[in-house]
This record gives sequence, structure tokens and C-alpha cells, in this order.
Amino acid sequence: MLLCRLALLAALALSAPAGARAADLDPYLPPDTESYLSVNVKQILASPLFKKYAHDAVKDALKESEVNALLEQLGFDPFKHLDRAQVASPQTTDKDRGLIVLTGTFDLEKIKKKADDAARDTSDSFKVHKVSLGGGATHLVYEVVVPGQDLSMFVALPENKTLLASAGKDYVVDALKQARLKKKTLLKNKEFQAVLEKLDGKQVVSLAVLGKAIGKSDLLDSLPEGFRTALGNIQVIGGGVSLGTEVKLDLVVSTKEAAAAARLRNLLTKGIRLAQVGLAFLGEERKELALLNEVLNTVRIGGKGKVLALSAKLTADVLDDFRKGKDD
Repeated sequence: MLLCRLALLAALALSAPAGARAADLDPYLPPDTESYLSVNVKQILASPLFKKYAHDAVKDALKESEVNALLEQLGFDPFKHLDRAQVASPQTTDKDRGLIVLTGTFDLEKIKKKADDAARDTSDSFKVHKVSLGGGATHLVYEVVVPGQDLSMFVALPENKTLLASAGKDYVVDALKQARLKKKTLLKNKEFQAVLEKLDGKQVVSLAVLGKAIGKSDLLDSLPEGFRTALGNIQVIGGGVSLGTEVKLDLVVSTKEAAAAARLRNLLTKGIRLAQVGLAFLGEERKELALLNEVLNTVRIGGKGKVLALSAKLTADVLDDFRKGKDD
């Protein structure tokens, strides 16, 4: 256990800027969190690359979607009112485990009115529960039956800046109780908490996952034995994507032993070189492959001991060239 902790501390030292202070976790995160994804929607929408290449297409797609009318009724515009989305869960295949936390600005009055109308008009698919939070405090939790599935989503808004959702009612209720106590969030897995606290808040997408989740994936069966062995030794993966004038990926992988990290660094280095050789020939005629080759050319693999660090980027110039090639 001590060696695992040391490996994790080394990974965190590489992934965090010098002097960076551990950030407090969101007060609503479940204590059993072992898989985490955060998407900073506000930063994505404000980034030059998104505005240039995706803003209009995404906005048009939203207007044509089935949920657009409902969002308008709730007075919620994702382009204006949604700041961040977080998904946290334990390592399990159960559908009702985990919690979604949306941060932004929500119109509580409009949402409550819509919920009351739905509970009255469609009581078979929408219900309102008044749950106890202890000490005489109660809160409303909305239950929405998912069409075509033996599953419900439970939703609560503790205040106008946060929306909680889960297929497990207990996750929503526990999150409400936890935040009400106003204590620092403590995860059962202390190593995983240390990783979350060191994730870069400036990244538009941040993630952390335990290595055992990768080890159970069926995708490993199609990989060479060397890769399977190396991936099976991963303790934790953390990192994310930054978006500004370029797209940058940073990942840090902590393994059980130094030999496993060295093997993984060597395998990745060789694999990328082989891919570059193949793409250099194929990419001359196919712009998508040429773009992938440009990204592979920026990949840097480093780290030492039990830690592997990987970075890659996609610059605006490369994207512009790709778009011009597609238009020609």
C-alpha cells in the first residue's frame, strides 16, 4: 500500500503545476466515487476554437432536438446557463450507481411549476417526493420514468446554481444531506481523492479512473499480450484536455511497479512510430489521416519510475489547413 501511495504522489507531482494547492472537491460528490469526469461547458463555449469550428453547428443541432422546447419552457439555455457537468460513480456496472452534478443558473420557479404540472398530468411517468434530510429539514426530489426502460431518473435542485441527477434515489438524497452538513467532501478511496484534488481546473475536460476499470475491459482481448500486461498494471489514470488557441491533451498514468511503466512507455513509443510511418503514406490522399498524423507528431511520452506522462496537441494552424483541404 505504501508503494502505491508513493507512485500516486509521484504522478500528482508531474501533473500539477509547482506550488499548486489541492483543490476542494465538489460538496455533492458521492463518497464512493472511483470514476470521475468533468466537462467545463462554459470554458468550451468561450474558447476561440469552439466559436470558430463548432458553435453554429452545435447551436443548430440543439434547436432541432426534441429537448429544445422543454428547455425553453424551463427558461434554460445551455449556451448561457450551463457552466459545468460532472459525472461521478463507483467502479460498478449497476445502472443506478453514481451521480450527475450540473452547475449553472436554474430558474427554480419555472422548474417547480413544470414539475407540478407534470406530476398532475402524467403521474404515471413523473412523481414528486418529499424526502427527509434530518433535523426536520425536507427537500423535493423529482422522479422521471425513462421511456422504454425499467429505470427512473431522480432529480433535485438544492439551490439555483446546482442540479443533481441519478438513477439511484439514495445518491441524490445523500448528496443533499452531505452538502447540508457543509463539511469537506471525503472519499472512501483516499488515493483517488488525492488524484481529483490535483486535477487542473483550467482543463475543459478532466477525468480520473482506477486502473482496474481498464483491466476489465473487453477491448484488451484484441491487444497484443505486451500491452495487456502493461495496462493490467495501471493503478490510476488522471488528466484532461485544455482548449484555447489549440487543443492539448495531458495524461498521467501511475502503475504498480517501475518495470510496468517502463514497458508501457516503450510500447507506446514504438506503437506511435509505427502508426506515423503508416499514416505518412496513407495520409497523402486522406485528409483525416493526415490530421491524425499531425497530432501523433506532437505526442511526447515521459515520466520516470512508476509514472508515465503523455501529452499531445492540435494547433489552430493544423485545423485551418485541414478545413481548407476539405473545402478544396
